[in-house]
Parts: sequence; C-alpha cells; structure tokens
Amino acid sequence: MRAAIVLAIVAHAALASAQDEFEIQVYDADTARPGDPGIEMHLNYHLIHAAPDQAHLTFEPHYGMFDWLELGGYFQTALTTAGDLAYAGAKLRAKLRWPRRLWRERLGLAINFELSDVPAQFEPNVYGSEIRPIADLRVGAIYAAVNPIVDTDLGGALAGRPQLQPCAKLAYVVNDRVMVGVEAYGAFGPVDALGSEDVARAFAVADVRGRRWDLNVGVGASTGTPDHPIAKVIVGLHP
Repeated sequence: MRAAIVLAIVAHAALASAQDEFEIQVYDADTARPGDPGIEMHLNYHLIHAAPDQAHLTFEPHYGMFDWLELGGYFQTALTTAGDLAYAGAKLRAKLRWPRRLWRERLGLAINFELSDVPAQFEPNVYGSEIRPIADLRVGAIYAAVNPIVDTDLGGALAGRPQLQPCAKLAYVVNDRVMVGVEAYGAFGPVDALGSEDVARAFAVADVRGRRWDLNVGVGASTGTPDHPIAKVIVGLHP
C-alpha cells in the first residue's frame, strides 16, 4: 500500500510538471481597470482519483495598476482522498496588454509573466516561470482565444529548458451574459525536443457573466494521462 501511494504521488508530480493541475484556464486579453481589485477561485476536481489528492482549490487575487497592467498572485491548496488539506504553493504574475483592441475592436493582445514556488510533492522542480502570450478575437457571435504558453523550470531535470504548453478556446456567444464552447490544453515537452511529451485535454465549457461576478464551468477528459475526467469551476468577483 505504501509503495502504491508513493508511486501515485510520483506519477502525479510528473504530470503536474507537464500541465498545470491548479489553474485550468485560457486567458483573455483584458486586464482589471486601474484601482480595481478582484479575486478568482479555481476548483478542479478529479472525478476519478488517479492520485492521492482529489481536488485543487486556488485563490487568485488581482489588482489593476494601470490601463495596461494587472498584478496578481495564486495561493494553491490540495484536498486529499483522506480529507486532508495541503498547502500546494504560491505564484506571482503580471499581465500586460496592448492599450487598445485592434481590427475594429475585435482583436486583443496581451502577455502574462509568472513566477512559482510549489512544494516538490506537486512540482518536482519546485521553482518555475511562465510566459503566456495572449490573443483573443470576437467576430459576431464567435469568440476565440489562444495562449501559446512557454513554461521554464528553474530547478530539476529540465531546468532552463523552455517547454511548450499551449491552450486555446473557441466559443459561441449566446448573449451578453452567456457563452458556450470548448477549451483545449496541450503539453509537448521542451522546445528543443518537441514530442517528448504528448499530453492533451479537452473541456466542454460554459461562461456566465454577472454585474460583479464571472463563472466558468467545464468537464474535460485527457489523453496521455490517467487523470480524467476532471470537473472545473472558476468563480471571479470584481467591483
């Protein structure tokens, strides 16, 4: 039993280095308005438990510094199948966007920078960084976003080798408050050895927007990993 638990933790740690288990989200190009605080809560629940931790709960406060700059951070926790709540790391981020949307207000461009410090139980490299270019497009009732993420471990076996982990979203805008669509996530290994990893996730999602809140819910499955299906909920609160 102990050997099985150790193997499960190691397998989960290897997976976590390939794809983020705590923030399953495709970014849009918007930033918070200057002076506006906000917070997002991410809950990702493994419907089939492939590892000792079955749920991940992340708190993400953010603050609009300027029209073009948003600062934020993450506080990550994990709930085990035994009912224990574990600290799962912290991250800091800065999101910069192009001051205005392009192509008749249809196209938005931004970039997000991130530094992370995550316990080895969840990320064997412990320290990491992320550069996330962001482009989103709204044409009629169609919304699309792409994030070609480059993740670089700052410790561990892959330290200093950028890894490609892109994600994208395609959705139908039902009205000003609701849209439904799909999200896709991939992990393909270091850019100098693409294909050394082959992990993919696909989620069916719905987004609902209120006056002071946002909601993203979805259910997804994976290939190349034992961690599917996964249910996710993201709740955002803002002024």
